[in-house]
Amino acid sequence: MQKKLWEREYLELKNLPSSQTPKPSRALTWFIEEYCPANKVPAGRALDVGMGRGRNSVYLAQKGWSVTGTEIADAAISLAKKTFNEADVASKVQVLQRSAGEKLPLPDVNFNLILDMMVLHLLSSSERDIYAPEVMRLLKPGGHFLFYTIYADSPAARNLCQSSPGPEPNSYVIPQSGMIEKGFTESEIKQMFHPLRVVNLETKTEFTPAFGDIYERVYLQGLLKK
Repeated sequence: MQKKLWEREYLELKNLPSSQTPKPSRALTWFIEEYCPANKVPAGRALDVGMGRGRNSVYLAQKGWSVTGTEIADAAISLAKKTFNEADVASKVQVLQRSAGEKLPLPDVNFNLILDMMVLHLLSSSERDIYAPEVMRLLKPGGHFLFYTIYADSPAARNLCQSSPGPEPNSYVIPQSGMIEKGFTESEIKQMFHPLRVVNLETKTEFTPAFGDIYERVYLQGLLKK
């Protein structure tokens, strides 16, 4: 899962918002502060896939969730552990150095929430073939899968696919970093994670600061339920 490139991002480049900001993802705050109260979803066990520097794991732990965070980059894990100690939530967060594209040493039906904030589109086709079944294996009945990823049918994604094509359809190589990303359509998401039920699936347009500039990007925010 492009580990060397992420090590470089956390150690040297620091170009991407997710590798720098301490704030939790907006999709997660919507889920915890709006969706959960409205649907009487109590705090439980959460899996934070690709936790980065731990911003979402901290937020979940502070809201009463027991969290397991996975991450491949050593530099990110070091930053996350420091963050957990400073926020006094280290006892509530278990850290696993694992890629999202491999099977996890975790028991079946173990999580009420699986959180994927900008990881899915970084996986190769073979990694996604492992990842999607793992999401379904690990979720408890009634559990939720909350994700944020690249939307394929957007001007920016289409332009990048044409100017800097990647190894599979709707994929591209980011010129500034060499990272490979893949955009997804709504139908791809539904098929990939079937039979999870779609609770919410919508596009979000953001103006994202990265590589010293501001870029208009369209993302897919989704909430699926087992």
